[in-house]
Amino acid sequence: MEKIFSDILNTVKDEKIIKESKKIPMPYFGLFALVIFDKVKELGSETSLYEIGEEFGKMLNPKSIEEIKKLFELMNFGELEIENLDSKRIRIYLKNPPYCWISKNEPIHDFIGGVLAGCLEKVFKKKFIVNELECVCQGKSRCVFEGIAVENLPQKEN
Repeated sequence: MEKIFSDILNTVKDEKIIKESKKIPMPYFGLFALVIFDKVKELGSETSLYEIGEEFGKMLNPKSIEEIKKLFELMNFGELEIENLDSKRIRIYLKNPPYCWISKNEPIHDFIGGVLAGCLEKVFKKKFIVNELECVCQGKSRCVFEGIAVENLPQKEN
């Protein structure tokens, strides 16, 4: 799987290939994803969506905040704005996220929170917990996430 994934990952990061490739029409892929997300939540496991997203974010292996922004745009996850609040906290604003047409009383982007946590961990070499504070599905103009660094990762010996 690792070899296959690295080939796919290199393709995902190649803007030219993405723009020229055949794609699953977004409404169908979106419906597919909603069915999966609803089934996971139905089974009482919202944490799973976050954890799946976190692993996905780590596999994307971004090297910078700019690369996270670019990946989100390429994947049609929305437009990110990221600001450091202090040495442990990051505020993330997301415009035009997937499923912005859904109306809910609570934030729904557990998976995206996990993706952000995984990406931030790769960039900053620290474990992050990311919570969605506000969501467009609640009638807000954008989603707001807060990332909190919870621990430094051990350094690999060379």
